[in-house]
Amino acid sequence: MKNVIVALFTLTFIQSIYSQENYTVNWGTSTYDTLSTYTSILYEILPEPYMSNEEIEIDFGFDFPFFDKYFTSVNIDANGIGYFSNSEYVFQLFAFEGSYLNHYNLPIFSDWRYANETVDEMGVLKIEWRNVGIDDDIWSSNPTNHRINFQMWLFENGVIEYHFGDTDLSETPFYSEETGFVWEDGESYGPWIGIINDDSESEVYYISGTNDSIFLITDSDNADIYFDVPVIGQYFRFTPDEVTDIQTEQISKLNEIAIYPNPGHDLINVRIAVQSVFELFDMNGQLVLKENFIGTEGTVNSTFLQQGTYVYRITSSDGLFETGKWVKQ
Repeated sequence: MKNVIVALFTLTFIQSIYSQENYTVNWGTSTYDTLSTYTSILYEILPEPYMSNEEIEIDFGFDFPFFDKYFTSVNIDANGIGYFSNSEYVFQLFAFEGSYLNHYNLPIFSDWRYANETVDEMGVLKIEWRNVGIDDDIWSSNPTNHRINFQMWLFENGVIEYHFGDTDLSETPFYSEETGFVWEDGESYGPWIGIINDDSESEVYYISGTNDSIFLITDSDNADIYFDVPVIGQYFRFTPDEVTDIQTEQISKLNEIAIYPNPGHDLINVRIAVQSVFELFDMNGQLVLKENFIGTEGTVNSTFLQQGTYVYRITSSDGLFETGKWVKQ
């Protein structure tokens, strides 16, 4: 069965940061935690536990800013997309757009759920697609053991994040790294990741490429799909250029950091104002070193690393992060 899906999207990868008119886009890897306290859309809200092409409106509990407008709710589609009321273009949020269905003929527990949470006095709406499958595969005469896990986070200050969990598409014939998601006739239709303005053209943020080579697209005429399965813990973040005073205050604490000496040799000294995690990546985006800082100062041993340029990321317990480059001589 073929569903009509209109798609456009956005993004980038570790540790580059891109800014256009309204949003800065960056990405990286962290942990992935499935929602533990939530409302199940599939089992508590829908009249039947069948998510194909379903749509639900969810209240934020706060005013959510998006491209210079404010919204009190968002409409979320089962296919990994969303939109705001009165938008000129139907869909504006693309977490990992496909054509999804909950498993019902294999012993795989699927769910579609959401939670309204508060992180350091800031509201956030989280929507999760839990162990969902490709509808053409599930409807087929020989459904395969495959699963897709991802979340969409919408913060009170306008930050949008897409997080990815355990996804296994190795057995399904309806996905390949060369063509992405494909219909029964072989036509490609996704996955799409990103955000767009409500006219779909004046300002767009698309992500394409693979996990090893991700690039940002800001021209709607050149939009393309994402040709890979994001690794566990991968996230994509869209940050409005004008954030609220709440986040500005939090980020100011995180920015009180010092990484020295830089350039350096075997030891990296780190000083920071809040409890955090220090991570070091090579220029291919591979995590090569990770340390947890309980206090405000610490030393990281990089003796085993080769000389060269690395990217560090310091993430606070609130999930905010600061990045930069460190050179080993």
